[in-house]
Amino acid sequence: MGRKSFPLLLALLCALASAQQPAAEAPPGSAPAAAPPDKPAALAAHSPEEALAALRPVLIGKRYLDQARKRLAVQLARLGRDLEEPGPWVDDNSLAVNGFVADVQIMYALEFEEGAQLVSQGMMNAWGMDLERLHQRALANLDRAQGEFAIKQVGKLPWLYVIETADGYAASRVLLHWRWAELTLKLGEALVLGMPTRDVVVFTATLEPEKIDQLRETVMTVERYQGRPVSRQLFQWTPQGWQEYDIFLQQAEQQRRQQGQQQGGGEGKVVEAAAKAEADVAGQAADAQAGGQPRQEDAGNQHRDQQGDQPLQHRQ
Repeated sequence: MGRKSFPLLLALLCALASAQQPAAEAPPGSAPAAAPPDKPAALAAHSPEEALAALRPVLIGKRYLDQARKRLAVQLARLGRDLEEPGPWVDDNSLAVNGFVADVQIMYALEFEEGAQLVSQGMMNAWGMDLERLHQRALANLDRAQGEFAIKQVGKLPWLYVIETADGYAASRVLLHWRWAELTLKLGEALVLGMPTRDVVVFTATLEPEKIDQLRETVMTVERYQGRPVSRQLFQWTPQGWQEYDIFLQQAEQQRRQQGQQQGGGEGKVVEAAAKAEADVAGQAADAQAGGQPRQEDAGNQHRDQQGDQPLQHRQ
């Protein structure tokens, strides 16, 4: 890490320390999975409706999926020992996983007071749901319970923002696409974001190369040394959903070259920079709010008031 990045990282960590409540962190490199509950039998005591109300999406890096699968197997084995008839909860202990973008995947957890329980395919089948319905319900629950999130500028770095949360779902809020559309309208230009851990989201609304480089180094350092890691990648907000930032740059450069060819390289016309070649972001954000959302983020307002609106079938 360059010398310029040390003050940046120090300022970020200080801001996070003041914004979040102290919590015991997992060792570096550990999987960002929900902790096994102390009383696993109590989880099975919840009705399907109570379980679905506690459903939340959890972002996880692909390289940590094996650890999460092992953790789920342990959780369900404990449940099976405490139940006379384990039933569909433990029949299929494969992890329910959905795709997101780049190296980030989505798993699901039941956020009960007595502990968090990862969701298996067997649980999903027992509720009579497929992966799409499970995802939309989790998004609606997240938006209802934790959708309003505060952002804070980092110290003397007004171009850098962090999300202030103490609930372990900072990164999951990235899935609330419509919230970020609103934020783009407020901050202007573009949003480039890093979610190095489940508890840390850091982003900027500028495309200045030096600041993007500093953001990238900060994300990589936090992911490496903090607990519950997610990704070292940067992501660009677009009306179609989050996109890996490096791919965004490649596409913008390709567009710039195409414009240059159309305008004629020998005519002395100046081709706009890659960032300026993008359509007006504010207009895009407004279109994203007015229109439909991509599949991963289309819960929207129609889902916010539908908690428990469909009867659930609990299969024995």
